[in-house]
Amino acid sequence: MTVERPSPDDRRANPEELDTAFRVLRHRRRRLACYVLLEHETASLSDVADAVAGWQYATGDGIVEPQCRRQCYLDLRHTHVPVLVDAGVVRYDEESDTLSLVPCPEPIRDLVMRACAFETGS
Repeated sequence: MTVERPSPDDRRANPEELDTAFRVLRHRRRRLACYVLLEHETASLSDVADAVAGWQYATGDGIVEPQCRRQCYLDLRHTHVPVLVDAGVVRYDEESDTLSLVPCPEPIRDLVMRACAFETGS
């Protein structure tokens, strides 16, 4: 993944956008969900929860306990996805239970990409 650098003219962000970006990305589960969507753009909430649970709970043999995966799904569905939707970072289709990354404000996208590179080494 290539991280685009903003031009010097784009470096100034609206303080409210920065507040929103930091609030949205404050919780690791929200960041991890965004990382999944950076790679796939659209994914079922179940697949996002599987990936996030794997990053957070996988043991040495790669196994995630079903209750950890279920808790991660519920936490994303009821707590973190609404925050991401309200911030304009993702779109959630309840009928298909899918998340899509949407064009979001530059400070949020830039922070997500930088955090992903830092946390995952990619």
